[in-house]
Amino acid sequence: MDIASVIAKRYRIKQEIGSGGMGVVWLAHDEHLGRDVALKTMNVPPGLTQGERARDAERFQREARAAARLDHIGIATVYDLGEEGGTRFLVMQYVTGIDLEDRIAEQERLSVHETASVGVQIASVLGSVHARNIVHRDLKGRNVVIRTDGVVKVLDFGVAAFLDPGTAKLTTTGQRPGSLECMAPEQVLGKPVDHRTDLYALGCLLHKMLAGTPVFEHRSELMLPGLIRECPPVPLRDLYQDIPSDLEALVLQLLAKDPRDRPAHAGEVWQRLAPWLPGRGDPEAALTPWAEVDPLRPFQHPMGPDARPVRAWADARRSRASTPRGV
Repeated sequence: MDIASVIAKRYRIKQEIGSGGMGVVWLAHDEHLGRDVALKTMNVPPGLTQGERARDAERFQREARAAARLDHIGIATVYDLGEEGGTRFLVMQYVTGIDLEDRIAEQERLSVHETASVGVQIASVLGSVHARNIVHRDLKGRNVVIRTDGVVKVLDFGVAAFLDPGTAKLTTTGQRPGSLECMAPEQVLGKPVDHRTDLYALGCLLHKMLAGTPVFEHRSELMLPGLIRECPPVPLRDLYQDIPSDLEALVLQLLAKDPRDRPAHAGEVWQRLAPWLPGRGDPEAALTPWAEVDPLRPFQHPMGPDARPVRAWADARRSRASTPRGV
């Protein structure tokens, strides 16, 4: 894919913004509607037979259609699906903001209020997805973006599993799609996954937000599967005494090796995180211009005005204040 090339006679490629084993994500401009979009092209492994290519194309189409049926503020909207010159592509909402991995690196560790604010939004997305018998399977910091207004988006359902008994498996036995840092023990072992696999990953994210470090880390990534399978996680309060004991207990339960020992569903996680959400803020503060990412804002100022018009209002207010009356 070349910069400035046009896909499907409408999507002009601007730059590469991400890549992985499943494909490449590009920033593109939809010249029909005049907006930027995220365009994902899918990798085609070499050496596939014609039948295998057809099967993969069918699976890709099914995955895209399933993602398009997801309707939640925390999920990037799917706009289009197609094929160009043998390359399959998916067009989605382009989400701007900072990913959770960078937010943690920037802050070193997040406050309890900020962790809860991000965590409940992720739990809300997972609850919606799991209700449709879909498991993300690759929930990690790079796949969570916090917009400037504090709204959290969960991205990349490219390795999602479909739990509908009538849906063919997307992977063969023994494969383990996903990233090791937030991978559940059952994924490491190549066992079947369900919604509790995503809850384990959420536990990994909560731990890293609160501690600033992953649950398990080693100089050699080859050692991580063994740590995930066998080693108990370090309790958060052993690292930082300022973390509430109930929050530590939730994270430890999410990180249970046996899926049966984890919370029953994402709604339970939402309920248990809710006590640490920030309270409603002063309405006057909702009109104060801001430019930095603020995960607390959706709870302090629900449905508050967007940053850009707020800045414009503030500039107009200052201009009126500096103009002498009668002029």
